[in-house]
Amino acid sequence: MRNARSVAVGLIGAGGMGMRHAENLHRHVGAAHVAAAYDLDRSRAERVAALCGAAVYDDPLRLIQDDRIEAVIIASPDATHAGFVQECLRWGKPVLCEKPLATSAADAARVIEAECALGRRLVSVGLMRRFDPYHVAVRQVVISQQLGRPILYKGMHRNAAIPYDARGEVIVTNSAGHDIDAVRWLLGQEIAEVYVRGVRSHATFSADTTDLLLLQMTLTGDCLAAIELYVAAEYGYEVSAEVVSERGSVVTGQPDNAIVRSAQACSVAVADHWLDRFQEAYVAELTQWVLSVQSEQPFSGANAWDGYAALLVTDACVESLQTSRPITLRPPARPDLYVTAAVPQSTSKPGARA
Repeated sequence: MRNARSVAVGLIGAGGMGMRHAENLHRHVGAAHVAAAYDLDRSRAERVAALCGAAVYDDPLRLIQDDRIEAVIIASPDATHAGFVQECLRWGKPVLCEKPLATSAADAARVIEAECALGRRLVSVGLMRRFDPYHVAVRQVVISQQLGRPILYKGMHRNAAIPYDARGEVIVTNSAGHDIDAVRWLLGQEIAEVYVRGVRSHATFSADTTDLLLLQMTLTGDCLAAIELYVAAEYGYEVSAEVVSERGSVVTGQPDNAIVRSAQACSVAVADHWLDRFQEAYVAELTQWVLSVQSEQPFSGANAWDGYAALLVTDACVESLQTSRPITLRPPARPDLYVTAAVPQSTSKPGARA
């Protein structure tokens, strides 16, 4: 139900992710409502309008510029993200941009420059694992230092089937951002070196397919990381993260409510899509974002610098895959605007095994 201080949100991009944001705002976040929607396919925007009572716009820039729109969600194709974010900054409007923040680190750097010139943190990035209860539980164990210093991160990210080009460079750019951010956020370290290799998992795939990638990393805190990124696993969608430390390890729990025993087998359900697997995280992310808009305080999730840092690593991963050699990263100093951390979100579901 909409409350008296409901934030009027404009939605750009009403595909799967955009529609999920619209549904969550409408059904689960009473402090905001979708007041306007745009999509290149007008019928998608009209579906949002039918659900939320939003106005349909034919021009995304007009939506951003409309004084009645207080904040903006960008869920349009990746190549449009940086331009729309820049427009939001020009109009001084808070914006939640789905990852990636841009399609290259250079474009993301220009967003950083614009936001620093403005002197306010208005850009939030939809790296929603920071709100997933299972990942939050792992982070709480890590920062408690009860297991000592982290020495190895092991991540796994599998899709049943990928709906886009399965060349390794495309997969790194489109899918690896969440995993890269999880490494930085869970460990509180930067990525100093990457080495990426890829293989074709099925003989029936085209010769230039590399749908199974292994990302090996060295971190600034004398820690290693290895991420398996597999986009044609067939059986379903699954993500996990484990941090091995000096005195033990902690791993995300299985996101299941039941263990089924039947026909000489014991099984748990596996999600078929990321929208279902991370539904709880999406709602928590939106709730915290709307709270940050209302309070005019920094978002507790990923900011523009986090989006930029992920793209620096992504670009290095693509270079490593193309050259078959390790790539060293030398990230620039973090601007003062991004030094102060926001208050972290809480979680009510432990979800981790230590």
